[in-house]
Amino acid sequence: MSVAAVERAPQSRCRRRAVVKYAALSRLASLALALASRAIVGDYDASAQVVLAGTASLPAQAARALAQVVLRWDSFYFVHIAGSGYTYEQEHAFFPLLPAMMRLLASTALAPVALVAGEQVALAVAGAVVSNVCFVLAATTLYALGCRTLHNERLAYTAALLFVWAPSNMFMSSAQTESLFAWLAFTALLCIARQQYFAASLWLCASGLCRSNGVVYSGFLVWDLVVRREAWDRNQRRIGPMALQALRAAVLVAISALGFVAFQVYGYRQGCLQALHPAHGPRPYCRGLPATMYGFVQAEYWNVGFLRYYTLQQVPNFLLAAPMVALSVAGVYTYAAHDPVRLATLGWRRQRCAAPQAGRRPLAAAFLGDGLLPHITVWAALLAVAMTTMHVQVVTRFFSSVPAVFWYAAHAAAHGRRAAWAVAGYFAAFGLAGVVLFSSFFPPA
Repeated sequence: MSVAAVERAPQSRCRRRAVVKYAALSRLASLALALASRAIVGDYDASAQVVLAGTASLPAQAARALAQVVLRWDSFYFVHIAGSGYTYEQEHAFFPLLPAMMRLLASTALAPVALVAGEQVALAVAGAVVSNVCFVLAATTLYALGCRTLHNERLAYTAALLFVWAPSNMFMSSAQTESLFAWLAFTALLCIARQQYFAASLWLCASGLCRSNGVVYSGFLVWDLVVRREAWDRNQRRIGPMALQALRAAVLVAISALGFVAFQVYGYRQGCLQALHPAHGPRPYCRGLPATMYGFVQAEYWNVGFLRYYTLQQVPNFLLAAPMVALSVAGVYTYAAHDPVRLATLGWRRQRCAAPQAGRRPLAAAFLGDGLLPHITVWAALLAVAMTTMHVQVVTRFFSSVPAVFWYAAHAAAHGRRAAWAVAGYFAAFGLAGVVLFSSFFPPA
């Protein structure tokens, strides 16, 4: 049975509806737990109460209660950008798509909330609405992508359910970009799996307006069109057709990068041509490439850089990241060890016989198929960046948009009761603890 036929099968439709149901219920449960937790524990930091001060009417109090549990950490920046635009240099670490959607929603469907509870409350609630709707869309798209890539519906379904209770749980429901970016990235990857390359480039362009790592996913276009062996075999390994294929890939990558590039150009115009901070003098990004405003802001205001996080005081954050890092190392190693030659040669040679590319693949082999090779490569590259350059504790939510994380977790859970309990325990414990800590504004971010 072809992949397209599997996607149309009654069981697949039933499971897709189940993913939608469980994803929606998980968001309602997380928000309910967040509201209850904040009511009992209170706020560790009262910033949200100050920002969201307003009238004391019952509808305003209800809207403000929801806004106060989703307005945490980076959400303050998104709400400020949505309401006032980019007025501070450090705000250029946060991309414009989510604030634009928040502003649009707050001024249309949620205009009554703004009227009753104030603009800031409406913007925070709008951010939560966008994130929760996108979360449900991301879960269903991940299921469809899993069916296409894994050729095993059961594993794809298990992975989608694990995504529903991801360790980054509450970040996916707040006014932050995790859910929106996951939906955009998963949709782009699904388009690539269906060989809808132009549509994929448009989705990737949108993802580049959401987060910087959207640019990374354009590598899947290059992989599918130029790198993988099947692309050369289709063109009988002739240089002329492959040159045209490479040109096509380059154009699609350029379209994919437009969102990110446009935001950097906007930052350049604000910071250099309009002198956003004239007292500081010319910034490094004003001198042109390779410096960008985004890179400068991350280094200047958040101390992001190669090995900068390797200090004694950050040991607790490395411990917090350890489970996701261990899961990632295990996933990459499991795939690589199955056929090291395939990984080393980017799929051009194999140590083992190739698994069938069509039809249903056995559960034990689903995670080890050739279709996962670019996903594993990107996963390993992102893991290296997270471990050497980023604030390592954010790896849990950083990887919420990496499909291979959930595919490997499902693969591990399918191979023994202990592994299943370990995976489920990690996802549940981190997810639920994160809701309690996030809603009361406790670290970690």
